Amino acid sequence: MDITGQMKDFSLFAGISAEKLHLLGAQATYKTFKQGEMVIGETDPVRSFYVVVSGQLKLYRSSAEGKEQTLQLLGPGNPFGLCTAFATDSFPASVMAIEKSAVLLIPGTVMEETARQEPVLLLNIIQILSQRLKDSMILIESLALKEIPGRLASFLNHELLRNAADKKTIVELTLSQRELAKILGATPETLSRALRKMANDGILATAGRTITILNNKALEQLAEGE
Repeated sequence: MDITGQMKDFSLFAGISAEKLHLLGAQATYKTFKQGEMVIGETDPVRSFYVVVSGQLKLYRSSAEGKEQTLQLLGPGNPFGLCTAFATDSFPASVMAIEKSAVLLIPGTVMEETARQEPVLLLNIIQILSQRLKDSMILIESLALKEIPGRLASFLNHELLRNAADKKTIVELTLSQRELAKILGATPETLSRALRKMANDGILATAGRTITILNNKALEQLAEGE
């Protein structure tokens, strides 16, 4: 496994010298996880920096009653565990593989030392944290102020904008509707009803995990609560 070769393709390590990148790779641990396997549990004592190499993970919180809220999906190149690498010793959420995945674990002390010598690494981390803060604000607003159809419309609109360069009206879901429901704070049944209603209204069409947007303006209006 060429760990350093994998790392140089991730935006997190953009601009890092080949020497430091090799050092990070040499001290990283490569681990694989099966679908449904826990990567980190809430309050786990952790002092490592994680980077997804392949597959897809979900970062989520669970209530005492067992209700689950997905906070973020993590794909190849996405880091997590930043707070445990640089600050706290416990992880504030759980991370689970939702498909077969591979992850790099880099000791927090190694990341700290590299960041002191390679300031571009800190800049990359700040940019990632800034985007995550923005995404979290959008999620909070959606959960607090919108009903399920509006949340679904916001999610789909965000996916379209994220891939705006492709100029497509198709969203290919990388997760099941059950997992999507956890992101939207809904039950699978409520999500299914919202999809049927939007299909009946001519806003979209579904075929498995493929969602085709038929009326972008109506989708945007629904996302904005109009």
